[in-house]
Amino acid sequence: MVPLFVFLRCGYFLMLVIEQLSVGYKRKRILQDLSLSFPEGGFTALLGANGCGKTTLLHTLAGLLKPEAGQVVLNGEPLKSLSSKQIARQLAVLPQVTTAPAGLTVRELVMQGRFPWQNWWRQWSDEDEAAVEAAIAATGIADYLDMPLEQLSGGQRQRCWIAMTLAQDTPLLLLDEPTTYLDISHQVELMNLIASLRLKGKTIIAVLHDLNQAATYADHLVMMKGGNVYAQGDVDQVFTPQNLKAVFDLDAHIISDPHSGNPIAVPLLESHLCSDLKQVG
Repeated sequence: MVPLFVFLRCGYFLMLVIEQLSVGYKRKRILQDLSLSFPEGGFTALLGANGCGKTTLLHTLAGLLKPEAGQVVLNGEPLKSLSSKQIARQLAVLPQVTTAPAGLTVRELVMQGRFPWQNWWRQWSDEDEAAVEAAIAATGIADYLDMPLEQLSGGQRQRCWIAMTLAQDTPLLLLDEPTTYLDISHQVELMNLIASLRLKGKTIIAVLHDLNQAATYADHLVMMKGGNVYAQGDVDQVFTPQNLKAVFDLDAHIISDPHSGNPIAVPLLESHLCSDLKQVG
């Protein structure tokens, strides 16, 4: 890992707000009249069962989907009033599904993260090179920079896409299931990196499926159900047995991590399973 100050461009916190937001696909309403603000310089985890609208919300925040009603406001300006390049200089998106042209090398992919900062009078610069090299070092992909992306494993490709997102060097990161395809050690490494970026001033909004991962690394949780926000707030306020039951239909104990004090959800076994498993053991 390299020092993470190299990723902090702006030196100010970014404000992102949604106001009475409604979004749908093909006449099907997914999000309904949502109003929500995200902590500046915080790490917000979006949680909820499949189909609850987490990815739809993330894509709308990124400007990839147009609201049917309401608006997204970025630093006091409606997102719809900004150009795609203006948006890309303030927020970077790691989608759940990624595609790249055949034959594109890892280095070429990471370099694409610098596109928002270039124009006809400002081509590749020392600043661009430094951002790319820092992203490569932070994600540990230096060994396969010249390889075509399609020759890599799913986990290796995911790390390359994350490197491109970091190279974009924006104050806000939108991440849709960033640990997909990663083994457990690389999941922990990536989550540590994301948490460190937040400590350096980045604002992070991520869709996460691992509940305990969210409770460990995020400082703000948004639990969604049926296209609406069911609960939001600090981890200790939101990560409760009652909310886990209501949102995920999950019966769980909440215990404290003996090292960090963070809450951990421990699913409950049915009583007959407990006794049966003990007998088998």
